[in-house]
Amino acid sequence: MKYINIRNRRRYLKIIIAAVVCIFLFYCYKKMEQNSNRSLVPILLYHDITETGKGESSISEHIFITHLDAIKEAGYQTVTFQQLIDFVENGVDLPSKPILITFDDGYVSNYEIAYPALKERDMQATIFIIGNSVGKDTYKETGSPMIPHFSYEQAQEMVKSGTISIQSHTYDLHQYEPLEGNKYREGILPRSGETMEEYQDAIYQDLKKSISDIQLNLGETVNVLAYPFGLHTKESEEICTELGIKVTLTTQMEPAHLIQGDMNSLRLLGRYSIDDCTVDELFTLIEGK
Repeated sequence: MKYINIRNRRRYLKIIIAAVVCIFLFYCYKKMEQNSNRSLVPILLYHDITETGKGESSISEHIFITHLDAIKEAGYQTVTFQQLIDFVENGVDLPSKPILITFDDGYVSNYEIAYPALKERDMQATIFIIGNSVGKDTYKETGSPMIPHFSYEQAQEMVKSGTISIQSHTYDLHQYEPLEGNKYREGILPRSGETMEEYQDAIYQDLKKSISDIQLNLGETVNVLAYPFGLHTKESEEICTELGIKVTLTTQMEPAHLIQGDMNSLRLLGRYSIDDCTVDELFTLIEGK
């Protein structure tokens, strides 16, 4: 009888162990399944590229090139915003180490320096243009000089190559306060004393023109907006949705947290603003190391 009890205890122990193993394997499977439905994507934000890198929101050509080579050597693959949309909407897989390279404002250095460097390395990027600055080197009607911006003809070349996508940084909501006077609007925020109706109409008309000009001149589907200064409102998000903007970007220093089937995970994505930093500093930002 004692022998039988020992044998039964061993059998029960084996059953318990087997059950624990099954539960653990099921948990691991569900965790893997959950992780496969999510993706963390670092989005880099550059502006102007100069010889020295000195100046606000600029990086030297040499440092920029070292960034591209380091990113590629580390096994990252550049992706497009359309790939992010396809991942969330349709479950289309992303590379194991995706990364997005973006530029704000549309400076001519993006065409002269960034574009050929990216093309040579078979990498892709997105440039967010300010509609009323395209092809100009002075600020609006003031005649005040500003950093030159590339033209639509130059943009056409970049887009046709497949290396560059052009998306919206608004038409005229990236303003320079000293030259605007009482007409100044801080990014996409309401002006003081402006009614909600006036505000919504102003934002709607600006974004509509931005989208229309890009589509007319480049044939691009415009479904991404980079908010000037990263500023946004609940109303601006609603207007973006109405106009077919699927992705909106801020300047919050964090990766994009994408979830398949969750379109909200494409809204208000963060970006890492990059200046003349070393490669080690770059990877500290995007990998936390």
